Amino acid sequence: MTMAADSDNKKWLRYACVGWLVVALFYFYQYILRVAPGIMVEELRYEFQLTAEQFSTFGSFYLYAYALCQIPLGVLVDRIGVRRMVTGSLFLCIIGTLMLAMSQTLIIAQFSRILVGIGSASSFMCALKMVVDYFPAGKRGFLMGLTLTLGTVGALFAGKPLVMMIDYFDWRSTMIVAALLGILFLVMVFFGMRPLEKMKKERETQPALNFDVREMGQSVLTVLKNRRVMLYAILAIAVYTPLSVLADLWGVAFLMQKYQLPRAEAAEFTMMMYLGMAVGCIFLPWLSEKYHVLNRNICWATAGVFVLFAALLYGPAVSSMVLVGMLIVLGILCGAEMLCFTGASQYATARNAGTILGVVNTLNMLGGGLLQQFIGTIMDWLWHGEWQSEGVRHYSTQNYTQALSVLLVVVGICMSLSFLLPKDNKISSL
Repeated sequence: MTMAADSDNKKWLRYACVGWLVVALFYFYQYILRVAPGIMVEELRYEFQLTAEQFSTFGSFYLYAYALCQIPLGVLVDRIGVRRMVTGSLFLCIIGTLMLAMSQTLIIAQFSRILVGIGSASSFMCALKMVVDYFPAGKRGFLMGLTLTLGTVGALFAGKPLVMMIDYFDWRSTMIVAALLGILFLVMVFFGMRPLEKMKKERETQPALNFDVREMGQSVLTVLKNRRVMLYAILAIAVYTPLSVLADLWGVAFLMQKYQLPRAEAAEFTMMMYLGMAVGCIFLPWLSEKYHVLNRNICWATAGVFVLFAALLYGPAVSSMVLVGMLIVLGILCGAEMLCFTGASQYATARNAGTILGVVNTLNMLGGGLLQQFIGTIMDWLWHGEWQSEGVRHYSTQNYTQALSVLLVVVGICMSLSFLLPKDNKISSL
């Protein structure tokens, strides 16, 4: 290798790292927007006089939009490139956040969450596509985990700091600040990815992939027919939805009710799941790649999620220290979501990487959205007619436990399916 070629490759890797980082920071940002309704639960319920089912739409509508856009955007990003996709997506997130801040009716507020869901939909797949396209296979699991870690840091950032901002100002002003933060990230993406895109065009030897609807459909169908990819997608639901249901939406209210915690403390405790996930989504992929135990770790993590979540629901009220420890460990095990994406990416090619990631994330997010709303519906069915002083419905600890048990059943089913994974290092072809 000549010195010029070596210098060129180092520059390429440096640009790739910068490009991945700015896209991963978009993923960090959308997590702040994702968990915000769970932090603002009291304000939103009082502002719009919401039942549990109506409040659940702030999480589920976001996830429905996020999930249903995964496959088309996964195919689209393979055609138009990451930079264009992220720029347009960030713009939608900013518009949706401003719309929520100014909304006066529930319908407008719900529509704003749909816009943010659509805008956020490409964040994770674009960051993972950067990893698949620009980094060697032996480093992908770690970088995918690092991507998810940045997202969890965004969720942690949205915990107590958001509560403090809401208490000091109000929830609408806080959302305006969140939109301004999105503009900052938009500028970072625009300038951070330009050098890589320019260098890629100079290196391009193959014609750009054409956007063909028939080819899109065939690509999606091929992925859906791959039983291994589908199995990893289903198992991702088991290790992701506890985080989605608890940390993103219902955890603060559940802990406030069962443990009689003030909101700031309940939010801080709930976000400990993200702290655990920040560790798990780096440690578990590293462990799996070092010792070649990816599928085995998925099995153990799924079983661990089932046991810990059952203890959280049906166990006695424990001390704050034990509760925080349980939530951190549960978050670590939820980091196995990254193992599922890593397992599915073993079947990816240059032409279908975005499609595979889109399909897996579709099922993942759609499962979370359906469960979020179904849990809210069950809570309304179980409601005993009690009201809080502010004129909103009061739900008992038993209501929360019974409704959240639906998620426990789903995790149990997925735990059984995990035994169908092939032995490690044995990969079927597409």
